[in-house]
This record gives sequence, C-alpha cells and structure tokens, in this order.
Amino acid sequence: MRLAARAFGTQGYPAMTMRSIAEQAGIEAASIYYHFSSKEDFIDEVIPHSAESIFQHTRDHLEALPSNATAEERFKAALVGLLSALVKYGDYALAHGLMLAQLPEKVRDSQIKRREQHQEFWHQLLKDLQAEGSLREDADIALCRVFILSAITSAQAWFNPKKGSPEKVVDELCTIFFEGGRPRGKAESAQRNELVSS
Repeated sequence: MRLAARAFGTQGYPAMTMRSIAEQAGIEAASIYYHFSSKEDFIDEVIPHSAESIFQHTRDHLEALPSNATAEERFKAALVGLLSALVKYGDYALAHGLMLAQLPEKVRDSQIKRREQHQEFWHQLLKDLQAEGSLREDADIALCRVFILSAITSAQAWFNPKKGSPEKVVDELCTIFFEGGRPRGKAESAQRNELVSS
C-alpha cells in the first residue's frame, strides 16, 4: 500500500504500473492481482486509506485537548496534527495530493466527496474562531482555509524536522495568520492614519 501510494504520488496514475510496484516490493506481479483485480481497484483502496490516515492523525491531536480548549487552541492543534501527519505518512500524503483529473471516474467522485468533508471540518474550525472573536467577522472563510492549508500541505517541499518542530512552525504560521506580517509599529501607524483620513 505504501509503495503504491508513493508510485501514484511521484509518477501519476497513468504512468504507474502494477508490475513496477511488485518489483519495488520484491514480489511477483501476480501476487498483487491476488488482492486487487486491477490498477483502478488498487488506487481505490490506496486513496481512501491515505486520506483517512492523515485525517485521523489530525483529529487525534484535536481530541487530545481538554474539553474547555479555546477555538484558537483547537485550530492550532488541528494544524499541528495535519503537519505531523504529512511528515509521518509522507508516501500517503503524496497519493492524497494526486491531481483529481488523473484518477478514474469512480475514484475521483469518492475523493471529491471526501475532500468536501475535510473542507467542512476546517470550515467549522474557522467559523469557531470567528464566533470566539479571534478572526474578523468579515474574513472570507474559504480564502482563509486555502491560505493556511496551502502553507501546511506544501510541507513536503520545505519542512525539515531537524530545523524545527511542527509545533514551532504552526506557531509562526498562526502568528502571521492572526497578527499579519507587518511590524507592529507600522501596522499601528497605518491604522491610525486610516482613522485620521476617515
């Protein structure tokens, strides 16, 4: 399963073959066909497993919090869970990020529904931030979700656990997300100027 996920993620669905996976696993191709009748059936098993491994790891971090955790604490815990999941399940993360257009129709439809469920999960966390007063009421929730999750899900290209923990990275990203990237003095000056001009 892991080798198949890596093959799907690095080669893409059209180029990947059952024979190449068998060779990497050191087994005969016929052995894979004993479990999966086709490449389509194989990816139909790998993609849900990849998604659920990552999503469950994310939920585990969230559920480990006390019941009185704030919306911001829950949001950060979910981000740490997602980032650490992408590191822990690297090969599955590659498969999970596979372009939908490459997938067979049956698998693609299931993956679209699954992604919608995941989006709703993050949508609710962001709505909770608004309700708590940690996020502007007029903030575009969809854009906020894309902004923060794009930074996290690109982790495989830049994250180095030797240079910082997932917690440290999430803390820095959340500081930028909640407080902006401007130095505090400039941000306050810009706000004062806006109030004067209005």
